[in-house]
Amino acid sequence: MKAEAREDNRGTSMITVIISFALLMIFVTAFFKVQKVSQNMMMDARDMQINNRELVESFYLSQMQGSAASGDGKLVFSGKEGSFYIDAALYRAQKDGLSGVIYYYGTEEKTAEEGAEAGEEAEE
Repeated sequence: MKAEAREDNRGTSMITVIISFALLMIFVTAFFKVQKVSQNMMMDARDMQINNRELVESFYLSQMQGSAASGDGKLVFSGKEGSFYIDAALYRAQKDGLSGVIYYYGTEEKTAEEGAEAGEEAEE
């Protein structure tokens, strides 16, 4: 009888350990890169919130420069109860040092006669 060669399968080989360690390092590196990107995005979002808050505060405290963004127009709202209109122009408000623009509708004061005439036109 010939002696059969037996394989010794006890334990792990050094190659298995090295491959496992390399995979672990790849996963750990990817985890920390994702965490860093997430942290940067959170900081950017916080900066944008601060900027927007300052922009809106400046707008409502009338510290902004306004310029017309479009010509005169009418906004007509209608529903079951009736309809109404607003003669308005679209304006753009910006403030130096803040990034962002607020668009808003500004109205011009009209006499009662002009308002009645425009109302008749809107109903047609």
